[in-house]
Amino acid sequence: MAKKLYGIIYMTPRQTKLSIVDLNDFSVIEEVTSNFYSNHTYEYQHNIQAITKSLNGFLLILKEYGVKNYHFWGNQQPLDEISARYLGEQIYIRTTLRVHWLNTSQLTYYKAVAIVTHLDNFKKISSSLTFLLSLGSERVSLSQFNNQKFASTWNVDLGSAQLYDVNRTLKPTTNSSMTVLDDYIDSKLEHLKHVFANQKISSNLILQDSLIINKKFIPVDQTSYAMSLEEFKKLYQKVTNASDQFLMDFFKVDENEITSITSYFLLLNKIIRLIKAQNIILTDITVSDGLAIDRAQRTGLKKQNFDELILTTAENMATRYLTSKSHRENVTMIALHLFDQLKKLHHLGKRERLLLQVSCILADIGNYINQQGHYNHSAYILQSTKVLGLSNTENLIIAEIARYHSSESPSSSATHFKQLDPEVQMKVAKLSSFLRIADSLDDSREEKIQKISISLRETELIIFAYSNQNIALEQWSFTNKAELFEKVFGLKAILKQRRQVQ
Repeated sequence: MAKKLYGIIYMTPRQTKLSIVDLNDFSVIEEVTSNFYSNHTYEYQHNIQAITKSLNGFLLILKEYGVKNYHFWGNQQPLDEISARYLGEQIYIRTTLRVHWLNTSQLTYYKAVAIVTHLDNFKKISSSLTFLLSLGSERVSLSQFNNQKFASTWNVDLGSAQLYDVNRTLKPTTNSSMTVLDDYIDSKLEHLKHVFANQKISSNLILQDSLIINKKFIPVDQTSYAMSLEEFKKLYQKVTNASDQFLMDFFKVDENEITSITSYFLLLNKIIRLIKAQNIILTDITVSDGLAIDRAQRTGLKKQNFDELILTTAENMATRYLTSKSHRENVTMIALHLFDQLKKLHHLGKRERLLLQVSCILADIGNYINQQGHYNHSAYILQSTKVLGLSNTENLIIAEIARYHSSESPSSSATHFKQLDPEVQMKVAKLSSFLRIADSLDDSREEKIQKISISLRETELIIFAYSNQNIALEQWSFTNKAELFEKVFGLKAILKQRRQVQ
């Protein structure tokens, strides 16, 4: 079988990595990692020269291997969207590479996908309560699996950058830096204490991104190392009571890299106790592995589907905001039926179908704040809370669909809609039109219509609603909400009731 080489360049503020993989079997053909940048900061701007030097070197390696299919990804956690745009332009000018920024929810998603796919015995491990802990530059993500299924994820604003800065600041100014650091970490984990307060059973903990610890314990020819709780406790005591010189010798790092080791072990110890972990698995499976899997999936080389992770996150959010499960399921069923039957009309793909499904689940979360104008509240919540696995643009799309799924509709006079890129505007308008029709057909929230069929004609779309009940309210709502469909597609939507045979 001919090799399908794919290049992944992944950039963080401290280091940049190139992986060349064969997408047929995910074997690594070449892997090159830059040294930690000499500025020892977690700010991209301070390391821009070292970053661009590494990137230009990676381009030469890709050329040597004849790899034409490659992408450049960056960790956006330390940057807002405007700063990311500026930095991306600076890098493009120096290297001709366009960076695809990954937000926290995407990083968590790709790391989870990589673990599910590549970690040995993951199905066996996750048949019981299992957590995945990933350390980012700005945030820690903790994902929960049970019965071999993804259950939930939490983010903590306590990444390697914060640990580094706090530790560096405290050491010269206080003799009790460990105590202060301990209190600081405790404050960041406060909300998780309530989440796991009633957990009685023990769990497994999979650790990602523990670069220094991985280097010490994971064998060269392996991707993971299993550590018992007792082994971790001994290691924890050794690290937290050690001198800087001992840590440098033990982990084989320089003095700049030991700054965060003690604080990281404090964090690990607290999380291990919090989730009652009995088994700890170190792994060097990374976000780059997840990006390779995603590429293989998108190009049809692999058939695995990880949409369940995204949909579970959406369902958890909808439940947290007390939306009606039966209503969102009914609306989702109708909206997806319209999407699937009208493919020749809308020319949208599988990803847009997923965005419509997520939008159906989350459109009504704004009712938690106030039923009046709930669609605007839904949009606000979705702008503030990223859905696992969705890009910034995709999160914006579902927020705007939520905004326009009810009484308001996207138009040239709508402030938020005018600010969207034209391509995004069309996706929002098309998907909103499907959701508005689906929502109107359950306006009473009584699931009177649980089946529809359609007939697409030259100038109109006839929707047959199967129900033996009075659907006058649904017909009235349909008349108002179907106007957007006609504006977008140039077809008049007509609702007709059909009685079901008993």
